[in-house]
Amino acid sequence: MYKELEPYIKSHGKIGEKKLQQIIKFFKPIRTTRNERLSNLGQVCKHFYFIRKSFLRSNEINTKGNQVTGCFALENSVMSVNTSFILRKPSRDCLVPLEQSEWLVINHINFCELVNTYPPFANVYHQFLKFVFIHSQMRIYSFLGMEGIDKLKWATEHEPKLLSRISSKAVASYLGMTNSTLSKLREKS
Repeated sequence: MYKELEPYIKSHGKIGEKKLQQIIKFFKPIRTTRNERLSNLGQVCKHFYFIRKSFLRSNEINTKGNQVTGCFALENSVMSVNTSFILRKPSRDCLVPLEQSEWLVINHINFCELVNTYPPFANVYHQFLKFVFIHSQMRIYSFLGMEGIDKLKWATEHEPKLLSRISSKAVASYLGMTNSTLSKLREKS
């Protein structure tokens, strides 16, 4: 059950088997169905997720009632509704698996204990925060001045696995365009 999590943690710093097992025991396995929300709008995000099987979408609902995709995460990576999880405030986002899924989850209290006690686990968290920050900055600054075709090229270059697995509607939301615009751009490229 934890075979994917162990190498993931080991890849973030040297750790002995005993300490690794102490970390692992804090994670609990869960399974969800497609579109079963892990974290809802307006609720405090209670867990940090390691993705064993599936991929995860973080999105919010804009003032027009449309889903706006913030990011995706694939197998063997981690995800949470960061602002809510860190600040313990109600979320503007929700986490939704786009396939039948398997997760390893840890609650906020245990997560903080591990970050403060085990440097390799703290490094998992720091690397995750670095990735989220850099990825967000790239998307914001790239997308501000890009035409639709350039956004699609950016996603093809930086997110190739996602584009092959997610629906056109979700891709369009992620790129900040309509599904029909995305279809036209794909025909041109």
